[in-house]
Amino acid sequence: MAVSKTKYAYAVGRVRVLETRLLDKGKFDRMLEATSAGEVLKVLAETSYSSYLAELTGAYEFETILRKEMANVLADFEKMSPQPELVALIALSYDLHNLKVLFKNKYLGVENTDILFPAGAIPLHRLKYAVEDENFREFPEVLRRAGEQILDEFVVSRDPQLIDLYLDRALFELRLTSAQKARSGFLEGLFQRQVDLLNLNTFLRVKKMGRSKDFLKQALLPGGLIAGELLLELLDESLEELISRLSTTRYSAVSGEGIREWMDTGTATRLEKLSDDFITAYLQRGRHSPFGLEPLIGYLWAKQVEIKNIRLVMVGKINGLPTEAIRERLRNVYL
Repeated sequence: MAVSKTKYAYAVGRVRVLETRLLDKGKFDRMLEATSAGEVLKVLAETSYSSYLAELTGAYEFETILRKEMANVLADFEKMSPQPELVALIALSYDLHNLKVLFKNKYLGVENTDILFPAGAIPLHRLKYAVEDENFREFPEVLRRAGEQILDEFVVSRDPQLIDLYLDRALFELRLTSAQKARSGFLEGLFQRQVDLLNLNTFLRVKKMGRSKDFLKQALLPGGLIAGELLLELLDESLEELISRLSTTRYSAVSGEGIREWMDTGTATRLEKLSDDFITAYLQRGRHSPFGLEPLIGYLWAKQVEIKNIRLVMVGKINGLPTEAIRERLRNVYL
């Protein structure tokens, strides 16, 4: 159901204050110039992350503060949004991440509980119980169906890619359906673009593996703006043909530069950066809306990008990467 945009006035006012605390390019430049991960943390001590730093016993534990910050942001936004169920659509990605980890722990005999996210739209203890007891009845229909498909098919195929496939499909089906019900063209456009960019990445990986069109058809997510039929048609063509066919679309810059680097290096690093920057540019268009959902969703994305950039810098410093190698991986900041 649509909600009067004026109901967002208070929440947008809060966002304007929070935006002033986002890390700008200058802060990231200082982090890049730091000589070690410990020195990066000293820069973070001057920011909104300072309250978490006392809990750390060393730079290698930095991931703890990033997860806590994002969890706190999500909790605050669900409280202040007139439509918390739409904010929950963003948090849902962390639930799906947790489900992927829990399913793989269960079926592959691994123990990766340290990478579980502490807060999403569904409490972590409920996710653990559902996977352990193989009972998804209390979940939304789309997630219940995905969980049951994994239970039925993984025992036969033993293919961990099925876990990612069914959960990614469930995530975007739920997101797109909810955006349409809310009559939010803005949200629907966001999720459609995310589907397209994920499908481009999937296309490249499937092509590199030499898999069939049937495999690609199963792997592609529905609901994007790029027709799945186009990607299926191009699977047996050169990547230059893919670039040519996308050159007149909104994805021309992303596909041109990102796919060419893939062709040269065999990695999707540049494509993933350009994809994130593309979503940032889309969300920036709604940033100055005085009322409505757009500034809230834009801020949540900005925070996710900020945390991703901090992680890239910290990992780079810990592993002794050159400053320029780290810099070229950083995403554009939202402000």
